[in-house]
Amino acid sequence: MELSVRSKDKHKIIAIKGEVDLYSVGQLKKDIMSHIDDTVTSLVIDMTELSHMDSSGIALMAQLQKKMKSVNGSFCFLNINQDVMNVLKLAALDKFFKIYNSEAEIA
Repeated sequence: MELSVRSKDKHKIIAIKGEVDLYSVGQLKKDIMSHIDDTVTSLVIDMTELSHMDSSGIALMAQLQKKMKSVNGSFCFLNINQDVMNVLKLAALDKFFKIYNSEAEIA
């Protein structure tokens, strides 16, 4: 699993490459949290190169969304693949998260 981080306007965009599962989610949480400070008002998780995410990854995403809401920030997914979308749909969470198909859609 690899991360790349960039900023675009008010958004902090974190791209995840590889798989997120029970074995990698702890490190992913540390890595993402190291990039979130009091100045971040919008967190975008780019899933273009994410090949797999299990329930532990989804739980982390829910925690990140909760953290962003606690500071009146926004949280969304970008370029989610069909396999991850299926997992979200099975858990009835596809409406819980904001999901965008392109950066142009993010306000």
